[in-house]
Amino acid sequence: MNAPERNNPAVDTGGVAAAAGKPPSRLWLWFVAAFALQAVAWTAWFVIASKHKVQEVPLVRVDGR
Repeated sequence: MNAPERNNPAVDTGGVAAAAGKPPSRLWLWFVAAFALQAVAWTAWFVIASKHKVQEVPLVRVDGR
């Protein structure tokens, strides 16, 4: 069993994008960037929430009903 050489372009099986001459998809970078942005947003919300504690506000009852 002869294994194909990795550096031989005639044996390249890199997929349809590589065969068509297109650059590889960078979609995974968008997912990583979106995840990182979401993590930063959640961190900011938690920091803001930890500095501004919830306060109880008493309700005023009006006996006009």
